[in-house]
Amino acid sequence: MAHVAKVLVAATAKGGAGKSTAIACLAVHWHKAGRRVALLDADPNRTLTRWHAKGNVLSQMTLRTELDEHAIIGVIGELAEHHDLVLVDCAGFGNQAMVFAIGAADLVLIPAMTDEANVFEAARAHKLVASAAQLTRRAIPAHTVLCRVKRSAIATHARDQLVALKTDPLTAQLTDRVIFQEATFHGSSPTALAPSSTAAQEVALLAHELEWLLRIRPRATERGLLRRAEAV
Repeated sequence: MAHVAKVLVAATAKGGAGKSTAIACLAVHWHKAGRRVALLDADPNRTLTRWHAKGNVLSQMTLRTELDEHAIIGVIGELAEHHDLVLVDCAGFGNQAMVFAIGAADLVLIPAMTDEANVFEAARAHKLVASAAQLTRRAIPAHTVLCRVKRSAIATHARDQLVALKTDPLTAQLTDRVIFQEATFHGSSPTALAPSSTAAQEVALLAHELEWLLRIRPRATERGLLRRAEAV
């Protein structure tokens, strides 16, 4: 039986919500843990592609840039044959490529900042996943994740709104830290730049929560990162 990877798709019609950052950070975390990670950039802005070209840790992973909506499913299938995880970064607006990617996903991650517009778009994206699940006649789990969090009180309110809208928010979140922005210039992530930082610990907690949802058994290196993150 051929090996098939787990497919994680980051999708939302709200630009700047943190899709590319979340995908890059998760990719580096899992790569550092010894997993075979493939990246698919389906965003016309090619943010992930530019970061990959920096020549740092992100460039050590397989990357495909594919803007042809009719080729998305085939590319995901090709990458899935030779990797443990395929991470897909969709456009920051609704398009057919996003729908096709969602249809091939094992889990859809919906990043959202803590303002009303992001919460509204997250709810719309969650409904889109539900529609894709009906179309494909299979369950496609979808969860929101708060990104670029600046104030805990606002984050709590936003999370309550996401719960009320039945978008299944994750417990883990990514706060608005300078190192996330710095990492984009290096084609890296806090996991590689500052492994003991709070930002790296946040990434580890997010990765662990997703591993549990995807039924991926954490490796020893990941368990070590998680223990350090939970101790903070």
